[in-house]
Amino acid sequence: MKTKLLLITIFIVNITFADSIERPVFNKKKDILIAQFDSKPDPDDIHAQAALGSMLLHKDLKGVKYYAVAGAIGVQKGKYIDSQNLFNMAFGKKWTDAHKDWQGSVKNILNKVLPVLQKGGKVWVQEAGQSNITADWIAEALKVISAETVKSNVIVVQHSNWNEKQTDGVDLAYVKEKSNYFALDDGNAPMDGKRGERGPHSTPEYRAKDIKWMELAKLSENKKARKLWIEADRVITEMFPKGFPEEWSFIHFNGVDYSDCVENWWIFNIGNKADSTTKFWSRYITQ
Repeated sequence: MKTKLLLITIFIVNITFADSIERPVFNKKKDILIAQFDSKPDPDDIHAQAALGSMLLHKDLKGVKYYAVAGAIGVQKGKYIDSQNLFNMAFGKKWTDAHKDWQGSVKNILNKVLPVLQKGGKVWVQEAGQSNITADWIAEALKVISAETVKSNVIVVQHSNWNEKQTDGVDLAYVKEKSNYFALDDGNAPMDGKRGERGPHSTPEYRAKDIKWMELAKLSENKKARKLWIEADRVITEMFPKGFPEEWSFIHFNGVDYSDCVENWWIFNIGNKADSTTKFWSRYITQ
C-alpha cells in the first residue's frame, strides 16, 4: 500500500512539474504583449480595453512592452464599435487600427514583434477577438524568423469558444499549428466550474451584473483609471443609446464585462492578487 501511495505521489509531482515547464513566464525585459480586440458586435471589448488600460497604470505591469490592435475581427456579423479615443487614452500611440487599415496594421504589428523574436524574446498575444489577423502577421514573420522560434516564442492566448468559432477555420488551424497556443477557461464563467471549461488553465470570472462596479469606476480616486471607464461608458452609450439589447451580456444590466482580460491575468501570472472582480477593482481601478 505504501508503495502505491509513493508511486501516486511521484506521479502527481511529475505532472505538476511538467505543467510548470509547459507554462511560459512573461519576461518584462525581453517580451511584448500584443493586445488584439475585435469590438464586433459585443461591447465587452470596450470594458476590456478600459480594464487593460487600468492594469497598465499599476506597478504590476510597470515596464511591460505592449502594442494594441483595434478591429481584430473574424467572420462574425454585426456592427463594429469604434473606440479610437479610448485606445488613445489607454495605449497612447502604441496601437494600430485594423478596422481602417488591415494590411497596414499587419505591417505595424510585424514591426513590433520581429525585433523581440530576433532578440530571443517572446510575443504574447491577448486574443481578445479572432485569429484572422494573427494568422496574417505570423505568416509574414515566418518569412524572417524560423518556424521553430515562432512555434516556441509566439504565445497565443484565447479564452473564448465563440471567438474561435468566428475565426476563419483555415486561419485558426494555421495559428494553432504555427504558434504556442493556449486555450484558457472562459472568463465569462466562474473559476473551476463546469461551464466555460476549456482545458487545464482555470481563470476567474471577469464580469459582474451589479451596477456598483461601473459606479465605483466612474467615481474612482484613481483619476487616470476613472477617465478610461467614463470614456468606455460613453462609447457604449453612444452606440446603444437605449442600452445594449442582448440580455446574455451583463452590460445589458449596467454591469461590467471585461472577460477578455483573464488572458492578461494569465499572461502576467497575477494569481490571487486579482482573481475576482472585487480584487480587480481594488487593485487596478479604485486605488
